[in-house]
Amino acid sequence: MHTLKSHKRDISLAHLSLIESEPAGLIQIASRAGFDLVDLRLSPATATDRVYTFQERDQLCRELLPILQDTGVRVWDVEIVRINKRSRPRDHLPLLEAAALLGARRVKVVCDTEEHSLIASKLVGLCELSAPLGLTIDLEYMVFSGVKSLQAAIGIIHTARQPNLQVLVDALHWMRAGDTLAQIAAGLPDLGYVQLCDGPLEAPIGRDLLIQEARTSRLSPGEGQFPLASLLRAMPAQCVISVEVPLLPGRHAQVHAQHLLQATRAMIQENQETSP
Repeated sequence: MHTLKSHKRDISLAHLSLIESEPAGLIQIASRAGFDLVDLRLSPATATDRVYTFQERDQLCRELLPILQDTGVRVWDVEIVRINKRSRPRDHLPLLEAAALLGARRVKVVCDTEEHSLIASKLVGLCELSAPLGLTIDLEYMVFSGVKSLQAAIGIIHTARQPNLQVLVDALHWMRAGDTLAQIAAGLPDLGYVQLCDGPLEAPIGRDLLIQEARTSRLSPGEGQFPLASLLRAMPAQCVISVEVPLLPGRHAQVHAQHLLQATRAMIQENQETSP
């Protein structure tokens, strides 16, 4: 049974927040906590992530459909497509089809190459495959990836010129890239949704520690120093919020999910109270 839904923004539980949970378990935890949506990792983002064969992923999706129906939770985002020099858009069609089968709205892309013209051309192929499936492609930038800033990401999607291509703003990467609220405002038409977490203003030194922070050391909204209320006000009105804060050792998954939702709702309330 869902808890109260007085907020106006839909909130998604990102799979990284409970990466040890299988997709079915994540959906059930999200439902009990009161989330509207989930982001599912159905293709590996790291060397330790589960790798599904085509048959395994197809079977998984079919097993998830009745769970989604029973809980009322919807799939917002499926991840992840990694773009590099060798990747071919059509190789990712099974993932795109899995996302569509689950009723997902978006598929997330990250880049392992710094050749922005190459990235743009591969994004065109992905978007052309995604459009008939009703999917939007979100390009996520990270200071330790091939696309390091909001400005760079927007430049790439302007080159690609695809109607179903947007930029995902992750609060952590936004802060670590040194991006500004003015840049958010300038890029507003190109922004899809926001991933929320918190953290200290001072960034770790070095690529390895930045990656470690992103994958294991995020804080819940309100527990750090990020200007999250200002970020929410700058983003598109009522855009979906995905909460991405990995579970700390020793904490119960359900308790963690409930805490993340409560913290995010408190941040939304703060945003509403401070809005003009």
